[in-house]
Amino acid sequence: MSTSIFQRINSGWLTTAYATTTAVFIGIQSFLIAVLQGPWVSFHAHGAVLWAILTAIVVITSLVAAAALLFGGVRIYRRVCAAEAKAADEIYHDLLSARETQRLHRARMHEVTSTLAGVRSASELLCNSDTLDPERRVAMMTMMGSELRRLERLVRAQRGGADTVPIDVGVIDVDAVVHNLALAHEASGTTVVHEPGNALAVGSSDAAARIINILLDNAAKHGSGAFDVAVRHEPGESGQMVVIEVSDDGPGVASEVRERIFEWGVRGPDSAGQGIGLNEAHTVAERMGGSLRLAAADRTTFVVTLPSAVIQRPTAEADKEGASDDVVAA
Repeated sequence: MSTSIFQRINSGWLTTAYATTTAVFIGIQSFLIAVLQGPWVSFHAHGAVLWAILTAIVVITSLVAAAALLFGGVRIYRRVCAAEAKAADEIYHDLLSARETQRLHRARMHEVTSTLAGVRSASELLCNSDTLDPERRVAMMTMMGSELRRLERLVRAQRGGADTVPIDVGVIDVDAVVHNLALAHEASGTTVVHEPGNALAVGSSDAAARIINILLDNAAKHGSGAFDVAVRHEPGESGQMVVIEVSDDGPGVASEVRERIFEWGVRGPDSAGQGIGLNEAHTVAERMGGSLRLAAADRTTFVVTLPSAVIQRPTAEADKEGASDDVVAA
């Protein structure tokens, strides 16, 4: 590793200078010591003085050599440490990037697997059920087409290297998104009670579908019996918000992970999941300008808030125009 570091910081000249300086000082000292031991010093009239002067020169050059060697050694050591720190920092950032890429791929696979499971269940239901009424059959087929198109966009984004699906792209019919996903889960035998609220949110329908699908999938895996999805408008600190509540009658979130349930890889002690879905849903909700939290309720309830596409106008202005208090943002 040291050789590669020296090559990397281009410090070969420093090593050469260091070695040359060492050789020069060693050569000078050897010459002076040879002179001191020579017979002409002993028999010279001022031999004692010359010996003292040469000895002083040897001592001084020795000290200078030692100082120069120490200085050069410290410089090389500092260069090596700086290069190692830079290399370690780059490795650290590479590992972080690799970890984020791995998390992204796992989150995408999690969503792809869940979406395919819903489409497969609906397909099997359509093929094997002779008692399915025509209206329900059309709804199932429409849902399959919608989910397959969403899956295609998800895979296309993955191949393009995008870190997520587009967020701010329009108005979301939240009830339509919930309806499609509820059909997909009902096809696999789960009962979903949807309470529509005629809510319109701002953002990407695909992103909203990812959040809601993860919560429905979570409720189906960990809950029991039917679970409810309630949609409504609610005033928030920054304006109107769309609130989506997904509730089930499961055992709930274990107390030891309740505060960390949205962190990557965190799951309950009895959970067979990977701790990916809720983290992904929480991340996407925040990217959309909303939030995801676990409510303190008797039932296990996850609450999603998304910015509303409905702008509430002042009452006086609405009365003056004889119109509704609410308008949809363009």
